[in-house]
Amino acid sequence: MRLLGRTRSFRADGGDRPTLASVSAPLQPPRLEELVDLAERPRHGGWSLRAGLCRYAQPQPVRAGAVHSLARRLEAALAEHTAVLRADGAIVAATLDTGGDAVEAAHTRPLALLRVAVELDRLGDEVAAWAVDRVPEPPDAAVDQVVERVTAGLAALGVPEEPTEPPRGARGRG
Repeated sequence: MRLLGRTRSFRADGGDRPTLASVSAPLQPPRLEELVDLAERPRHGGWSLRAGLCRYAQPQPVRAGAVHSLARRLEAALAEHTAVLRADGAIVAATLDTGGDAVEAAHTRPLALLRVAVELDRLGDEVAAWAVDRVPEPPDAAVDQVVERVTAGLAALGVPEEPTEPPRGARGRG
């Protein structure tokens, strides 16, 4: 049985629920998977961007929050293009690497989002390295520059801002 183009695994106890591996195989090539998973993938010392941001938030909570918000917005925007990235990942990655224009119209938006992701991914390496080594100065200047460029890039692509207020009923009543 096939599910989303993947072979469906059957459990030994007779169940037929798909396993995680059968539903969510990594994107190819691996560099594409790394960009899409930029917040959680291991970096310097095994630290992810999110883990590094937790440590960076101790001296710089506002800056860390801004980077985290951008990562969430980017993840949500890229999630809409998972099917295209699974089907044409090699083409999109090659175009990204060469700096060329999208080959097909369906590649235009995911390619533009990935170009923004590259900047945030580089910052992730810097933040993770700082979190592990705790060099004297946190990467404040790099964070400020990347936040400015990524914010502008996401705005130009029409990626919505995160809501600033909790939804109704999310907090206690009264």
